[in-house]
Amino acid sequence: MKRKLLHILLLSLISIAGVARQPLHYATLQINTIDREFYYYIPSGVSANPALIFVLHGATMHAKGMELATGHQFDYLADEHKNAIIVYPQGYKRRWNTCRISGSGEAKQLDIDDISFIEKMIDFFASQYNINRESVFVMGFSNGAQMCYKLAREKPELFKGFAAVSANLPIKDNDGCYESNQPVSILIMNGTSDPIDPYNGGEMNLPGAAPGSVVSTEQNINYWKSLAKCDSVTGTEYDFPDIDKSDNSTAVEYDYKSTATNKEVVLVKIINGGHNVPNPTFSFWPRYLGNVNKDINAPEIIFDYFMGLK
Repeated sequence: MKRKLLHILLLSLISIAGVARQPLHYATLQINTIDREFYYYIPSGVSANPALIFVLHGATMHAKGMELATGHQFDYLADEHKNAIIVYPQGYKRRWNTCRISGSGEAKQLDIDDISFIEKMIDFFASQYNINRESVFVMGFSNGAQMCYKLAREKPELFKGFAAVSANLPIKDNDGCYESNQPVSILIMNGTSDPIDPYNGGEMNLPGAAPGSVVSTEQNINYWKSLAKCDSVTGTEYDFPDIDKSDNSTAVEYDYKSTATNKEVVLVKIINGGHNVPNPTFSFWPRYLGNVNKDINAPEIIFDYFMGLK
């Protein structure tokens, strides 16, 4: 098949991409009679009250495949700073029960309680590793990014910050989420040539699935800016250096900060970028997903954004 499942392609490249410095830990929690799995990385010499960062995989991927797809960069950053535990949870049947009414496989059909899963993992790390509950963050890619949006809308109080890569909010008719309408700090990173989740909105393109339509990235970022009361704020713009000319892609960051809510909303626009996690250390994504930007290190940008939030 031309379009093989992403997790198979990614996991086959572990020997190429290298391995993390410390082994991953593994645990399970029972949520509504279902055993849910998660992996986590603890750096040697971790601080007494570390932050907790969830890294959510995309549809069809495995949790360990997400560690690989991010180039182990979150693990390395945790090693460097000694201030965070990195968690790679496993979605039910490799998918998350997101806001989208359409799609998301059995996780959506069975209405899997992923929010309780996240909540119990936070309790687990508070009990076992004394994490700082005021410094819990979540990033996600694709279907995992859609899960980030759900958490930001329904359970914003659990997290200090969010980061969504390669995803837009569903349109109103395809949106089943409750909205708490609370302001949040969120970073969104989307490619303008994403062939799966269109940058300018419209019908998503997933072979063998019908995930419905999404809003444009402009509408998406404006939604979060409005909640954070920074829609009238003049943002700052930063053009990342075009380090790698061969990737046929560049990146621009737009930052918006609200003094009224103390929230920060960020858009990283990957011009001509595809459906992937930009990273100079891991570029073995299937070609049909589009260009992989190698000028920026997405995990590093997200990690620094999280740690810089007030």
